Amino acid sequence: MDDLWSSDVWDLMTRTFPDDNNGSRIILTSRLNDVAMHADPDSPPHEISLLNVDESWNLLHDKVFGIKQVCPPELEDIGKQVAQKCQGLPLALLVVAGHLYKIARTPESWGDVAKSVSIVVADEPDICLGVLAMSCNYLPNHLKSCFLYIGVFPEDSEVEVERMINLWVSEGFLLEERHKSIEEMGRECLEDLLSRNLLMVRKRRWNNEVRTCGVHDLIRDLILREAGKEKFLQVTRNHEATNPSAQKLRVRRYKTPSKQVPHFERFKLLRVLVIFGFIFQDFPLEVTKLVHLRYLEFYCKDDIHWLVSELHNLQTLIFGHRGYKSPTIPASIWKMKHLRHLHVNGFFSFPQSIIDSFGFFSFLQNKLQNLEVLSCLALSSCTSELFSAIPNLKRLTVHHEEELTEFERVEISQHLSNFSRLKELEILKFRGNRQYFRRMPGKYSLPTSLNSLTLTDTYLPWEDIANIVMLPNLEVLKIKYHGFYGAFWRLNDNEIFNQLKLLLINETYLKHWDAGSVNFPKLQCLVLKRCFDLEEIPKDFGEICTLESIELHKCKTSAAASAKNIQEEQESMGNDCLSVLINDCR
Repeated sequence: MDDLWSSDVWDLMTRTFPDDNNGSRIILTSRLNDVAMHADPDSPPHEISLLNVDESWNLLHDKVFGIKQVCPPELEDIGKQVAQKCQGLPLALLVVAGHLYKIARTPESWGDVAKSVSIVVADEPDICLGVLAMSCNYLPNHLKSCFLYIGVFPEDSEVEVERMINLWVSEGFLLEERHKSIEEMGRECLEDLLSRNLLMVRKRRWNNEVRTCGVHDLIRDLILREAGKEKFLQVTRNHEATNPSAQKLRVRRYKTPSKQVPHFERFKLLRVLVIFGFIFQDFPLEVTKLVHLRYLEFYCKDDIHWLVSELHNLQTLIFGHRGYKSPTIPASIWKMKHLRHLHVNGFFSFPQSIIDSFGFFSFLQNKLQNLEVLSCLALSSCTSELFSAIPNLKRLTVHHEEELTEFERVEISQHLSNFSRLKELEILKFRGNRQYFRRMPGKYSLPTSLNSLTLTDTYLPWEDIANIVMLPNLEVLKIKYHGFYGAFWRLNDNEIFNQLKLLLINETYLKHWDAGSVNFPKLQCLVLKRCFDLEEIPKDFGEICTLESIELHKCKTSAAASAKNIQEEQESMGNDCLSVLINDCR
């Protein structure tokens, strides 16, 4: 049964199948993973992957020359280029092979095809796009909007999943459900599109979570065709801008080869504005007239203007500061009640008060209840008053770039302890300065809600890791560029990372590491980078039953050998699941 689209149809068909216990089997194909799982919940479906380069060339070769003929040597390299540009999709390979079969078999003719593979495929819309369009037609309305929105990204883009979901939220494609956050809804939509094979995974995180995704060129052609039909999306050059009052047009992406930017203030209903490839000298005040904006991202040498608060609906502000001094955030930011994500390049100080027409008053009366992501905040702004006013923060990036006096070290220690006031904080990234910040004060406390912690250039002594061991929910710990400092790291049996699954150490003076399986009972992934002095990985790590992978990049050969020994020990006990990756160790 080929190309089954509905579980209900399968249930209806199975009523007619006799069960004579004679070993008969039924093979079905579907583009929907849910349908395949429904047909036989006890066995995972066989997922057909895209063809690799060799398989693509073999298929193209056989369709053009047949099994008995051989491709002329002068066409082989060009033919392989053509096959590679089909990106592993058999449907595209068959269409291109049909075209090559009809034309002259000369390097010039085949070279022209290599330059225009997408055009060749587009000339057969019923064969390719017509077949693929069926996948789009079966999408529910909210999912179809999410799918068509991929067309805003340029061809061959590798799209960060978090960024894409944030854009979906800003456009209003996702509706919150009880007991689910809107980000969780976005993840479900993503997984749905992946299971339908409309999106492709480009990169995964250590825990197999999708980090970046993309679409095949043919799928992108389908998106642009369908989006154009529905007046959903338009891609145009700057000088070709069309009627800004078009009611149905949700998205317009400009290609701006010149140093001009479109007159976007004309698009009064715009919800998302992202400007790449252009740096404003002064803050563009015309942006503040787009009162329906929910997502704003651009680059500027100026500070954020106080009129940004006129964007009452703004949820995400990504400000790529390109000035020489640290950017200034206006106090009017406290009026932006719907703000969820605030990212500013370079560290900035958060305004601690606000002035209105009635005079001066504390920002405590203007809490940003919806703010969940904040970066890159100056450590000097990490006061208890600020954190009390942003109680629902989930992700925080903090930078410290200044030299400390002894008095300031005591004050900074208090700032570090203020992190514990963020009861909802899940991800904390802290960066010091290797020029000035030779040692972070040892007295601090962190919120118990932390799931991920990254320390960079903080130069903590290894003994201070006791502050981190106590975190009950910590699953990811990344120590980068001397986040901890010293040649010896010893963990006693009482120092246990109960939930830690990923440990990354990147560039450290660590030589001897005394630890065991008791200290990391749930560790899944260990990554060591540029640990030039580390002699070996603790032998007892071979007894961590959850350990799945060890990676070493630019480490000592003795450390690499110890990783191999751990792998061999695991294999001797019948565990073949541990993978060891060694790169440039000498």
